[in-house]
Amino acid sequence: MAGARERQAIRKRVGEFLRARRQELGLSQGDITRALGYVSLNSVSNLETGREGLPAKRIYAWADILQLPRDAFFRFATGETEKMESTKAAAPSDGASLVHAEADLVAAYRRLPPKYQRRLREAASEFETLARAEARRKS
Repeated sequence: MAGARERQAIRKRVGEFLRARRQELGLSQGDITRALGYVSLNSVSNLETGREGLPAKRIYAWADILQLPRDAFFRFATGETEKMESTKAAAPSDGASLVHAEADLVAAYRRLPPKYQRRLREAASEFETLARAEARRKS
């Protein structure tokens, strides 16, 4: 079991990483607050400064919003590893960042019950197939 100093060091290291990665992606604290369903900016600020630790139940949600491999980020956020592997490979290859509309979509998705999340993923897959077919017809 980690001691108090070790837990504080982990919170600080993870918080600094959260802030740096958020800024790297061009996201504001408000974007994160909306996308992850936090009540106020203070929640994100407290995590980024290390005043609070990242709750285990939210680690995967943070990994998703920060475009990171879930397992690697979980190991980093829980202190199993001291460094997060390169984040560059996890970012979209086209350099796109999460814009406000996308953050809203992610936040809405997270509020849905699992069965509706599954249905939304299936619908997105169908739309992707339709868009590819339409692009082929146009070319």
